[in-house]
This record gives sequence, C-alpha cells and structure tokens, in this order.
Amino acid sequence: MNQPVAPAASRPMHGFPFERVCLPSRAAAAGLLPGLLLFLLATAGRADDTVVLTDGNRVRGSIVSLAPDSVEIESRSGIEKLSITEIQEVMLDGEPESLASARTLLLRRDPQGAIEELAKLEPADIKDAEPRIREEHAFLKVATAAGAATAADGAAAGQALTEFLTRNARSHHFFEGQEILGDLYAKMGKYAEAAAAYGALDRGPSALRIRSAASKARLLLEQGKPADAIKEFEAATKIPTEAGDSASAAQKGEARLGMARCMARTGKAADGVKVARTAIQEADPGDRDLLAAAFATLGECQRAAGGKDDDALISFLTVDLVYNTVPERHAEALYNLVELWEATKQPERAREARQALVTTYPESPWTKKLGGGGKPS
Repeated sequence: MNQPVAPAASRPMHGFPFERVCLPSRAAAAGLLPGLLLFLLATAGRADDTVVLTDGNRVRGSIVSLAPDSVEIESRSGIEKLSITEIQEVMLDGEPESLASARTLLLRRDPQGAIEELAKLEPADIKDAEPRIREEHAFLKVATAAGAATAADGAAAGQALTEFLTRNARSHHFFEGQEILGDLYAKMGKYAEAAAAYGALDRGPSALRIRSAASKARLLLEQGKPADAIKEFEAATKIPTEAGDSASAAQKGEARLGMARCMARTGKAADGVKVARTAIQEADPGDRDLLAAAFATLGECQRAAGGKDDDALISFLTVDLVYNTVPERHAEALYNLVELWEATKQPERAREARQALVTTYPESPWTKKLGGGGKPS
C-alpha cells in the first residue's frame, strides 16, 4: 500500500532534515541580490585567457603575470608558471579577432599577411581595450613591420622595434622581438648589430642561449666564414641543459645542422650527410621546423658531396611536398629544385619550381639568388 508522502518542508535532504539547513531569510536574500547581479554582470560573456604550448596543448585560465622568460596563469588547478620556451602563443581574453589573426600569421612567418590583418582594426578597437591588449597591438605593429621590411627600408622599422623593446623590457615578447630585430639587421647586412640583438637571448633560459649562439654562428656562415661558424655552432651544442629539456634539445639539433652546413662548405660534405641523417633519425616526428631544416641540410650536403644529385632531389622534394609549411626551408628547397631539375634535363619541372618560388616567396633571399650569386645560409 502506498505510504503517505511527507510534506516537502520535512523531507530529508542529503541525510539531514530540511528544517536544519540554514537558509537566508527573505530579507537577507533580498539584500544579497544587488551584489549577485553585479557579479553576474561583471562575469557575463567572459572567456579565459589561453596559453598555447609548443606541444599543441592549451592552458586556460586567468593570466597572473607576463614576463620575458615566463607566463603565470591561474586555472582551476591553481597557478602554473610556464617557461617562455614551451609557449607558442598567448591569447588574451577580449582581444579583437584581427589582432589574434595577425599574431598567428606572424608566427607562421607571414608578416605581410599580419600587416593586412592589423589594417582591419578600427582605432576604437584598440583605444578602448585594456592595457595588455593595447601593448599586444603595439608589439605586433612594429614586429610585423620589421619582419616585412627590406634591406632598403629596414632602418625605420628597426628603430621602431628597438624603441618598443626598450620601453617594454618586461614584455613576454621581448626575446621574440630581439630575434626579429636580429633577423632584420642581418637582412640589412649589419652583422654587428644583428649579433648584438641575438645576444639579448643570452639572458633567457638554456634553449634561448643555444639559439643565440647558433644565430650568431649563422651570421658568420652568411659572411662566408664557415670555419669560424662551425666553432660557434659546436659551442652552442655544448651549452649545459637539464635532462628532459626538449626545447634545448631541439635547439641543439638545429645547431648540429648548422655544423653540417659548414662541413658541406669546407670539403667535408660526407661528414655533413652523416650529421643530417642522424638529426632526421633522432628528431621528434612532430617537429616540422627541425625536420624541414634537416632535409634541406641533407640536400645541401649531398649536392656538395658530388655525384649525389638524385639523392639531393629526394631530400629537397621531401621539403617541398611534406614540410612546405616552413617558409624559409621551403624556399631553399624550391631554389635547389630549379637547379637540380635543370641539371637532370627536366626543364618543365624546373619552370614549375621556379614559378612556385617566385609566386610564393617573392621577397625571399632564395628568390633573389635565382639569377646567380652566393647562396643564403
């Protein structure tokens, strides 16, 4: 037979009689309502800041601090401090879509595309934004201009980027900005200034110190000093690092590839081939930048060794077909494919490679070398 149902006011709740649960009075609840409404209004539509890591994972929460060598973000699990070397991108809550797109394009080494995205922003989009978004816009504006600048018009862009980095020495973009500045000076042939800009990375974590040394070694290689460059690359591989530091390991891999290029240019191409093959075997399959560089280096060493044009074709085709999302290495591969297809009497394929290079990378040093002259480093 059905038992009578107890009145709602006396039914148990979570093991306790309902009447024993402390509830606010109507008057007290009414007093809490304005504060509750203000909280809801303040948090309505709020999204999280997001830190995108180099391994593809994302950390969402509220950024506590931004510094040149780290970012602190508070999530449900507490405050986490992330090294700048494991961060790919910092996405700010409330930033305009075009600002985020411009940053992504800059990361993809497409500064001109980033400039076009920034042009879509209305002045009010930035003027009314919070300070960290205004600073992000200021960085992207000068960084994209420096990235897109040529040797002829680079002075003003370099000055603007330098001024930003001086005013914002605690920016999480500091080391990135110094590297862009170094690349610009190298493009302008101002090697001493480029070395000084790269030298700022020595203040960062191990991976950045390795990157600094390797960048300065590449400047020597670009100046036609491979014997001096190989010493600097070797020094980069010997910078102390902690076990499990994957960022430093990747940078040392890049430095070893620099050594292989020096070998190719000092009569030791066979040794360079071995170094490049080892780098390919040991690389993380997901590290497209390193693998693109490794196959391009392998191709250069094979060409320098003599009698290995067919092997070099395969190496550069691998970059063209598999790792074509790394612009500077893809441009290098296309340049070499033009020469290799011509050498193997396949003019149509040579024309296709030439057209791809000229169309896709019109400002690349490799495009400008099509007519002769020395090769970029």
